[in-house]
Amino acid sequence: MMQQLAASRSSSCLLHMMQQQCCCIIIPPEDGPDHVDINVMAETFAQRGAETSSEPALPDMNTQPLDKGMLFKTKEELMEAVQDHSIRHARREYYVTESSKTKWKVLCKHSTEGHVKCNPSYGIKHVIQNVKDQTGYDVPYQKAWYSLKMARQIVYGTWESSVQKLPAYLGAIQKYNPGTIVEWKHKGFQASTGKYVMGYVFWAFKPCIDGFQFCRNVISVDGTHLYTKYKYKLLIAAAMDGNQQFVKVRTLCHHMECTGIAYAMCSNFNSTIKNVVLKDLCWQAGSEYQSRKFNRIMDEIKKQDVKAFAYLDAINKEKWTASHDGGWRCGILTTNMSECINGVLKGARRLPVSALVEITLERIVHYFHVRAIKGQKMLQNNQLWTDFACKMFISWQQKAVEHTVTKYSHAQQSASVVTRRGRHGMNTHVVKIANRECSCGKWNQFGIPCSHAQKVCGAYNISVTSMVKDYYDVMAYNNTYSKHFEPVQSEDYWDDPNFQLVHDPTIRTVTRPGRNQTTRIHNEMDWRQTRARQEAQAQQQQGDSSVQENVP
Repeated sequence: MMQQLAASRSSSCLLHMMQQQCCCIIIPPEDGPDHVDINVMAETFAQRGAETSSEPALPDMNTQPLDKGMLFKTKEELMEAVQDHSIRHARREYYVTESSKTKWKVLCKHSTEGHVKCNPSYGIKHVIQNVKDQTGYDVPYQKAWYSLKMARQIVYGTWESSVQKLPAYLGAIQKYNPGTIVEWKHKGFQASTGKYVMGYVFWAFKPCIDGFQFCRNVISVDGTHLYTKYKYKLLIAAAMDGNQQFVKVRTLCHHMECTGIAYAMCSNFNSTIKNVVLKDLCWQAGSEYQSRKFNRIMDEIKKQDVKAFAYLDAINKEKWTASHDGGWRCGILTTNMSECINGVLKGARRLPVSALVEITLERIVHYFHVRAIKGQKMLQNNQLWTDFACKMFISWQQKAVEHTVTKYSHAQQSASVVTRRGRHGMNTHVVKIANRECSCGKWNQFGIPCSHAQKVCGAYNISVTSMVKDYYDVMAYNNTYSKHFEPVQSEDYWDDPNFQLVHDPTIRTVTRPGRNQTTRIHNEMDWRQTRARQEAQAQQQQGDSSVQENVP
């Protein structure tokens, strides 16, 4: 049977961007005679806005450029024709977006769809600028928005179709990457359709799970809104490797009726105490490693506001202070993983859920590849530890030169260390090598001997390099990214899931005039980001008051 090829323009033709680009699709023939019904073909192309000839003929690939309505006997002839067209006539590169036994689709690398596929953060301003650069035409904002919307739907599908696709796609990831975990919690069941309503979906890629055991024993959780017309949120659980880089371990996509989880992650101090100065003092108290400095900051809070002091003093200090947590946080003071979220999800939060999972997978694969290469370079350079650990160790090593040591117990390998630097003059710290602790708190938090500990190790002729935590070891860093991902085959090779999924249309976001606000779920660690705005508003109000007072 002759296979039929439809060569039609991609969605970027709505923007009048290019005259030569094309989207080629092989369409499987219907059951019937071994010939093409011209009328049916004409109707098909007319529906696509295409112009067709009443008598299409097989093209001569050596002389004739591609045009809409051309037919090819085989997929191989089609591929040769497209390659010839891209070199001889279009003079533009293309890439394959979909290939199977029944379909072959390519896009021009300069098309709107190409930009959207390669860069999900490709936005309206980029569309307007590209049209201006290539055609000189100032496309209206509304048209650019509509064209970009259509291009995204062609490339990624709609939210509704993406939800239906999600079980099969996550199942395919599990199939080709065994050990990947996917868990579902449905919101309900539609007896009339036999389909489940999407509630929560959790996934964790196997290489990330394996790499976690070589990271610090802390999992940070942060959340972000998805910028779609439905009220879904994304929670990301990540660990930090030995080079101060986040490794995404788990992801949860779900609909929340309230922000109870976010509030559980955050302190209510931000909403209870409105004073900006007190908020900063609270942050300083929580992030201070030395108990004496913590106490000094708490005394200052008490002087300014007894209520605020009582509020903080009633909370278990192990839960919110670095000076009293026993080093369990490993120097990680915030759950605000902006670096992780922005790196993995940049531009993807506007996309349907299946596309979001796909892009998350692709970017994590990229991070694993880049960091594995970085780890190999560390090994080639004969480094003991990661770049982060080496930098911190050397910095403290240089400071140790100016310290003075007085040895006490040889059994405990303890000593007092007097520093000769700092804003507060000479300070004394107590180091106990046997317990791997220093009163400054830094060794306990970071797992790297501080300047005081390094000085004491030298006094007792102890190898200080043996005191660095194992997760900073270059081999541990390499093991974090040693597992590899396997690519997912095209949809033709996916298994059918054992259930069908639909989204819940009742959770649509209430639209407001203007553009949607793009924001992550904020917590108490975002104070510093908003403080400048608060101070500016206060200064503005003071300025307005002074102007009014000076009015005669």
